[in-house]
Amino acid sequence: MIDPREKERLFAETIARNNRWLGVIARNNAPIDSWQDLEQEIKIAFWESLDTYRERSSLGTFFFSVAKNTAKEFRRKNHNARKRDESFYPNPVFVELDRDPLRAVEEFRATLGGLDWQVFTLYLDDLSYAEMSAALGVEEANLRKRMSRIKEQFKEKYRDF
Repeated sequence: MIDPREKERLFAETIARNNRWLGVIARNNAPIDSWQDLEQEIKIAFWESLDTYRERSSLGTFFFSVAKNTAKEFRRKNHNARKRDESFYPNPVFVELDRDPLRAVEEFRATLGGLDWQVFTLYLDDLSYAEMSAALGVEEANLRKRMSRIKEQFKEKYRDF
């Protein structure tokens, strides 16, 4: 068991060092209206799991592992809740956006798949192309072309918005 003061120090340092990525993970894995909940759940899970940290990997790697697993569980629970209440949710194609930009962005993001979805989300989180390249393992030039194409798709879909 880690000394309580040492645990607090490790927790604070790790969260401070990885705070930006914590937000990215939360926004990538939760609906737009509940990403803060996921962020909080990740912090709680990391705090609780610090007692099991045995220095076999870096603390940053350990943090990302906890964050990834927590996000995966959050998505599963959120998906199951939506599936149970499916009759209460209108089909997203027919939802009136009421000129709400956040809903428009969330709806558009849901239409993207794979790498496009990741690039778009990281772009929304104000990461530079260099940071996105490092995170995704894709060359900056390719990311710029991809993002340009995604922006055009967005403009086409929401030109009357």
